[in-house]
Amino acid sequence: MIKKILIYSLMIMMIFSMNIQIYAEEYDIQSNFNNKLEERNINPDKPMIALTFDDGPSKLYTPRILDILEEYNSVGTFFVLGNNVKNNKDTLIRMIENGHEIGNHSYNHKDITTLSDEELYKQIKGTDDLIRNATGYTPSIMRPPYGTNSEEYNKKIFKPIILWSIDTLDWENRNTEIIINNILDNVKDGDIILLHDLYDSTAEAVEKVVPELINRGYQLVTVSELYEYRNTTLTAGIKYSNMYK
Repeated sequence: MIKKILIYSLMIMMIFSMNIQIYAEEYDIQSNFNNKLEERNINPDKPMIALTFDDGPSKLYTPRILDILEEYNSVGTFFVLGNNVKNNKDTLIRMIENGHEIGNHSYNHKDITTLSDEELYKQIKGTDDLIRNATGYTPSIMRPPYGTNSEEYNKKIFKPIILWSIDTLDWENRNTEIIINNILDNVKDGDIILLHDLYDSTAEAVEKVVPELINRGYQLVTVSELYEYRNTTLTAGIKYSNMYK
């Protein structure tokens, strides 16, 4: 009997210790995020845009994109697929620690308007859980695959639906100069720009576009920051594609 009590006591102590460790890791990540936000000094009166990246993370190209954003003290929003989480935990943690935002992009890129309620729940909640387990962070925004959405389905997601105002078509053209021109020829204050962190051409374009955007006076912020600093509250079930004044 005493032996059983000792075993149970040991198990409880181990579980308690693990919870403390997880909490400490989550606290460190959030603390680093807050420090990065303070370092950036966002000015709500100056132009700002949000660079967003879908379908990653990619082991080859996402780190390159993070490198250039961090070099210029800027951030992006990464709409992550759940089936990419397991093999990219370090990259996801790096995103959070450096002030980037992670959004939900479903588990495996299915058109949400074709799913049953049960499938939709698994696609969204399952991806949230995977990201939470990997980073301690739960996405607060969602971008549906292909941008396909409907009022009926949007209300079932229980997150703001983030679309875009500039589509670089990088997935189609795979051409660095075209991607650059699609951004620089059209960008204006409040834009949300769609990219994919899956291609060498996109990473090369980001390396050139980021310093040019900053030279033009733009602040590169996350989607949530774009709305927060323009005093607009993102509402679950509502779709957003820009934050023009």
